[in-house]
Amino acid sequence: MIRALFGGSFDPVHNGHVAVVDHLLRAGQAGHVHVVPARLSPHKGADRAGPAARLELAALAFADRPQVSVDDRETRRPGPSYTVDTLRELAAEHPDDPWRLVIGADNLPGLGTWHEAAELLRLAVVLVMPRGDGRPHLPAGAAAERFIVVEDFDEPVSSTGIRAMLAAGRLPVDALPVAVARRIRARGLYGIGRT
Repeated sequence: MIRALFGGSFDPVHNGHVAVVDHLLRAGQAGHVHVVPARLSPHKGADRAGPAARLELAALAFADRPQVSVDDRETRRPGPSYTVDTLRELAAEHPDDPWRLVIGADNLPGLGTWHEAAELLRLAVVLVMPRGDGRPHLPAGAAAERFIVVEDFDEPVSSTGIRAMLAAGRLPVDALPVAVARRIRARGLYGIGRT
């Protein structure tokens, strides 16, 4: 079975993340997706919600999808969350399965700067999800066979836009899974008042 690692801050998890997973499963790009929220992303600033809250929201977002596992290993690991460490562990747990690493096209230009980038490309083929206009370009010198650009996907929802709405005191219920929006409100996450 092809397994995919979909990591990130998921701050917060939203319908765009769910759409990525659903698309990969439906298109046969993965038979199982491991969603792994980072405790501390080495490429981003501080998260707006803590790791436990983001993990809880991710579990709610994917609760009805048996082909998805929400994994807490990075939220338990001290220090920055390096994708290569997670991929090594998962590959050791499922040694007979090929792996794919899901990234947004906006992360593609900097992939070579990721911790042990060459090892990442040895462990997994990279699935590049489109972000915005234009076809993503592979990094110079990249082995094309280690990348799959997903052509038939378009989902404009972004965490940045959602966080801006949340910061303004608006809960964007149309952009969030229902259970996630309810939990954000119930727990007063992202500064949203409880009701």
